Amino acid sequence: MSGMLQHRVLSNANATTSAGRPFCRTAFGCIPPASRHRRQGCLARHGRQISVAVRAEKKEYYDYKDMPPLPLTVSRIYIPKLDYTVVSKQNEGMRMASLAIFYDIYKDEQYKSRLTRKSAMTALCMYDRDDVQEAQNTPGDYPNIDLLFRVYSQGMDLEFVVEEFMPQ
Repeated sequence: MSGMLQHRVLSNANATTSAGRPFCRTAFGCIPPASRHRRQGCLARHGRQISVAVRAEKKEYYDYKDMPPLPLTVSRIYIPKLDYTVVSKQNEGMRMASLAIFYDIYKDEQYKSRLTRKSAMTALCMYDRDDVQEAQNTPGDYPNIDLLFRVYSQGMDLEFVVEEFMPQ
């Protein structure tokens, strides 16, 4: 595992729900620590991946603390089929959220570096709720969010590419 990936895994290892407690899907709430050894099957893992997947399925927005870390080695993220640049070094300052979100989707094995309905829904849930609402009210002001809505509504399947460089 690369150093950056290891850092990302460690920094996201303790994701919680918006209520600040680990996600648990039982009818009776979370199981007390003393009885956990008996019912391991119904406990949700505390990893970010499970928490993120559940939130995306429910179309819930993430807390700021669950935002993926910014990658330091990305020079450009683009979609060849649409000839569309999501983020590049030139506009990185204005698109920090897009940089983190699209890179997180790119590195997530379940999405295989593709924008699909599922990955678009996950990415939309990672953006700030107010930005997503503003993008719906004023199309064109948030082109990356508009793209994700388009992918989701039209059921598109697009490959996207991340160009990286090695720091000196």
